[in-house]
Amino acid sequence: MKTKSILYIAVLGGALSMGTARAGMLTFDLDVEFSGATPPAGTAPWISATFDDSFGGANTVRLTMSATNLVGVEFIDDWYFNFDPALNPNNLSFALQSGQAANGVSTGFDAFQADGDGKFDIKFDYPPPPGSFAAKFTAGETSVYHITYTSAIDVNSFNFPSVPGGGQGTFLSAAHVQGIGATGNDSGWIGPGDDNGNGEPPQQIPEPGFLALFGIGLMAAGATGIRRRRRVTRP
Repeated sequence: MKTKSILYIAVLGGALSMGTARAGMLTFDLDVEFSGATPPAGTAPWISATFDDSFGGANTVRLTMSATNLVGVEFIDDWYFNFDPALNPNNLSFALQSGQAANGVSTGFDAFQADGDGKFDIKFDYPPPPGSFAAKFTAGETSVYHITYTSAIDVNSFNFPSVPGGGQGTFLSAAHVQGIGATGNDSGWIGPGDDNGNGEPPQQIPEPGFLALFGIGLMAAGATGIRRRRRVTRP
């Protein structure tokens, strides 16, 4: 029985270690206009970004950026993210998988400031060509990239707040949305936040494999406890 108990603990420990190493998915919902300008007209969150580390091996994370609730002629101009400060963002590479392509992706240590409200390490640049609305990253569209590093990374490698820039930050992500308002001439800076406009923890979803192993460990531990209690109560 002692050997079986050790096995159950090992299974549970293995599940926990897997959850730490590959955390699954991490979503940022950008639902606060933090610059004092005009917010987008649709229902917040207006846009969302999901990191998923179940694609492409240990060195790669998939990023899906979605213009979920933009409306009318609203479009994304720039989108900013952070990277583990212990690693070098300049060693990241980016490969478009589907959807709207950025005109460029730039990296640097705290190199990009979102309206003075935080310094970020990664910038996706989506300025549209003049007169071409079809080229804009606009309502209902997505942009999917694989992000690869020179060593192992996971979704938590992007789960860091921006460095304060003198404004309202910090934020886990930020974006500049244009085409806002009745005339389409307004713009605003948005990020994930709570009701007070402060940065908040993102939504994190463990991988199915981790949940399955965790459940097996708990069930096994529970079965062992039941058998032990029955032995104690037996005359």
